[in-house]
Amino acid sequence: MRVVVCITSYNRVDCARILAEIIKLNWQAPWPIVHATAAADYERTLEDLIVYRDPKPLAQGALDLLKVSIEAAITHYAADYIVHLEADTWILDQQVVLRYLAQLSSNPAALVAASSWSADRLPKWQASRNPARRARALWARLLRRVGIPYGLVDQASLATQFFIAKCTPEMRAMFSSMEIAEQDWLERLFYERVVACFGQGAIIGMPEREPVHPQFRNACDALSLISHHWPSVADAPPDAFRFSERVMGKKEGLAAAALTAHGPNMTRLLSSDDLSYYNGNAARR
Repeated sequence: MRVVVCITSYNRVDCARILAEIIKLNWQAPWPIVHATAAADYERTLEDLIVYRDPKPLAQGALDLLKVSIEAAITHYAADYIVHLEADTWILDQQVVLRYLAQLSSNPAALVAASSWSADRLPKWQASRNPARRARALWARLLRRVGIPYGLVDQASLATQFFIAKCTPEMRAMFSSMEIAEQDWLERLFYERVVACFGQGAIIGMPEREPVHPQFRNACDALSLISHHWPSVADAPPDAFRFSERVMGKKEGLAAAALTAHGPNMTRLLSSDDLSYYNGNAARR
């Protein structure tokens, strides 16, 4: 089983450097890393291959980086499976990946493992002072008791932050043919193309993170996942953790993980009092 990790980044370069250190220094299985980036001045650290791309608008750029990273993984390393991680999405425990690789390999029809990019409106309805929203919250609680998922939206999607895919010729062709308009969601497009090409049975869900928003958007302990844009709690937006499972920045999450090995970029984040350097001018939102 040849597995390649595909990292994609726009300008969150310090997140990318630390992710490479997490994978290369702390994951036991020695998988190659292909990093596709739109940061022209990024210097390779522990990645095996860097692919530089011109910056593009958000949705088009994300798809471009995804496509070229997968193509490079297949061309250079003959990947049977790819693990895609956006640079600011860290998986701290490789066992999470191995568990889903086992499910994919044992199911011939399954081609991708991912959570949806879904949202639960119930927490915001419950916290609202608006009577109509609070009434919706009551209806949601009652309807869910009988199996009606009222208030859960965007379930017909696949999270591109973190997914695992088989590199069959058909999947390779699907990725290479994908095109997106800037107003579209890549997560919806990904789901629609997989289902259209291979059927619903091609998807293995990640129920640990369902629904993603708002509770598991920033972190999901069951997947050892940290996925947000700020280096510390002090740098987070005021409302960032209102409905989240855990309150932490990247620094706090990395410290709590107690990984066995720290590279220089991990050490800098953990030891620095001034984190203004982190990710340069990338947005912290």
